[in-house]
Amino acid sequence: MKFTCKGSVLFSGLSIVEKAVSIRTSLPVLENIYLSLSGNVLTLRGNDLELGIETQVVVDGLEDGAVLLKAKTLSSIVSKLQNQQLVITMDDRFNVTIQADNRVDFHIMGLSADEYPIFPIIEHGTALQLKVEDMQQLIKYTIFAVSFDETKQFLNGILVKSEGDQLSFVATDGYRLSIKNHRLSSLPDPQFSVIVPFKVMNEFGRIIAQAKPDTQFELNISKHQVSFVIGKTICMSRVIQGQFPDYKQVLPQRAGNAFSISRRAFLEACERASIIAFASNNVIRLLFRDNVLEIHANAQGMGEFREELQISRISGEGDAKIAFNVRLILDSIKNLEMDDLRVEFDNELSPCLVKPVSDQDYKYIIMPIRTSDFQQAPSQQAETVSV
Repeated sequence: MKFTCKGSVLFSGLSIVEKAVSIRTSLPVLENIYLSLSGNVLTLRGNDLELGIETQVVVDGLEDGAVLLKAKTLSSIVSKLQNQQLVITMDDRFNVTIQADNRVDFHIMGLSADEYPIFPIIEHGTALQLKVEDMQQLIKYTIFAVSFDETKQFLNGILVKSEGDQLSFVATDGYRLSIKNHRLSSLPDPQFSVIVPFKVMNEFGRIIAQAKPDTQFELNISKHQVSFVIGKTICMSRVIQGQFPDYKQVLPQRAGNAFSISRRAFLEACERASIIAFASNNVIRLLFRDNVLEIHANAQGMGEFREELQISRISGEGDAKIAFNVRLILDSIKNLEMDDLRVEFDNELSPCLVKPVSDQDYKYIIMPIRTSDFQQAPSQQAETVSV
């Protein structure tokens, strides 16, 4: 194998596929990146047996061939030579020489490409065409709510499902539930419901961040596999087997209290409250009056916090109080782009719905914290009401 290319071209391909390279594995071959040259097309692959990524870059091909090279070593070398013209040559023993135009030579040992796992084939299922900007919102508004509890693998990813012409992304960790919907231009055939692992969604989100917002890509979903195809890059994974919880059961059916509040003002107040709440299990207490929201936090041995915000009451009457883990509030509202929020809950033990006033496709449900005394230190009295 022999080819020449700009270092930046090769590095762009390496930075995509190395996301699927195993760092800790019992199979050392998975620490490698697969490179295969055919004509002027260099194919690169990373595969950790959960996530597989393939991409192609155009080079000046001189001799076809294939090799496996240590991902960390190769990426480190090329990252330091991005402004150089590279000549990469492999001998019959899979030893690779990387030469740069400033008289830099690297000699690294490779392996036969035959030792690499076979890259999976995209299974037949449901194919959807989506825009990058729509996918970015679907991921951003849900991925933070994924659980990392390994005893509940069915919560370790995002539920991706279709209902009629609506595509839904849903994530929960048992304490909060985040739902983002997107209207499709046509009915998916067949309908689907799968759980996509966190790592896959996270890495694909990073890949498409380099594309223009209106770029189209293809999402393929089958019973056992999900794949994303954008340009010359394929990202695929097995889906998580298991039954996702019936999240519709925790969607509030009625709300005795509803308020409108500035997202920015609420965000900044919660960030200030978190300074004190950090020392008391992150608990803050909210007291809603007709036009004023009082935010309280206290921590034994540290002090107290109190702030008032102007709000508008939409429904209900009298004072309404509820307590939350402030981190669960911040995780959601800091991701939103619109300014006005609608906050709805029935009582201090019921799920609370937070949603943008101008976006009916997003819902965030937070489970409250039960406190025996609204004024006592939360480190002693807090108990979470779980989904």
